[in-house]
Amino acid sequence: MTEQQEAATRALVESEQRYRRLFESAQDGILILDAVSGSIVEVNPYLCDLLGYAAADLVGLKLWEIGAFVDKQKSKQAFADLQETRYVHYDDMPLVTRQGKAIAVEFISNVYPVGDTMVIQCNIRDISERKRLESLQAAYESAVTTGLRGIVNALTAVLEARDPYTAGHTQRVADLCVAIGRELQLDATALEGLRVCALVHDIGKIAIPAELLSKPSVLSVWELALIRSHVEVGYEVLRTIDFPWPVAEAVRQHHERLDGSGYLLGLEGDAIIAEARILAVADTVEAMTTDRPYRFAKGLKAALELIRTGRNSSFDGAVVDACLTLFEEKGYAFPTSPSRSPARSA
Repeated sequence: MTEQQEAATRALVESEQRYRRLFESAQDGILILDAVSGSIVEVNPYLCDLLGYAAADLVGLKLWEIGAFVDKQKSKQAFADLQETRYVHYDDMPLVTRQGKAIAVEFISNVYPVGDTMVIQCNIRDISERKRLESLQAAYESAVTTGLRGIVNALTAVLEARDPYTAGHTQRVADLCVAIGRELQLDATALEGLRVCALVHDIGKIAIPAELLSKPSVLSVWELALIRSHVEVGYEVLRTIDFPWPVAEAVRQHHERLDGSGYLLGLEGDAIIAEARILAVADTVEAMTTDRPYRFAKGLKAALELIRTGRNSSFDGAVVDACLTLFEEKGYAFPTSPSRSPARSA
């Protein structure tokens, strides 16, 4: 044997030793299968410990013959898929140990050549703890969401006690906001945020005298300024609540307009957040379709014409388009609500 051949042999042996150390010490389960028959050739110690089987109990069996695999058909399908795609990946495959304990694993398998033969390597990672923590996190988030809904319901109940009209108004605005959000293909989390923003968008009116909200005559300058202050009052009420959405800012901005003609801050363009843009359209349309102390309802046709005229000037164009599509093409209608005494909106 030449010196070059000896070096190649040593390199091969060293490579095999490195592989063997990795195989034996890996903290993932590893199965090596014959790619033609599907029979298990090797199994590493970690997988034996995980499943509670000795290596001798597993070697020679087909993948779907291992008692640990709960879904036998899925195991057979994985082997069939490997013949075609050479790779499979399951995020969550259920297994059961020899002692009967259910565990969840991530299953990754691929085909590669070893010498003149093809083998399948299956990497099996125990994700049971991760799944447990995800379940706890989901339960926590559900509890937080339930708590936030309770806060929102309490706030709207306070407002309804002072002004039954406003409660009906907010419910209708919330329904339209969510419908517009769906039309804009927002996800479920964003839709829930929109609903919350809409339900509390007039919460600042708790600081305004009820007789002023229902005043049937023209407001004085200072009375109008007081009513308009409800956006800042609402912001102050909500800003310390740790919502997962920008609820307080949406409430503060829902009377702002893209061209800077709104109030209280005179914000323009991109300075107005998306939630406030949707609220602005929904609030305007709902308000115009309802009687006020100082005027009769102007009707849906007039409301839609107003937002159409204000498209990309006062109102966000995409939001306006979504709202028009809902009413004019998809037959959207506000949900019915109990009769109420009209109040002033500004």
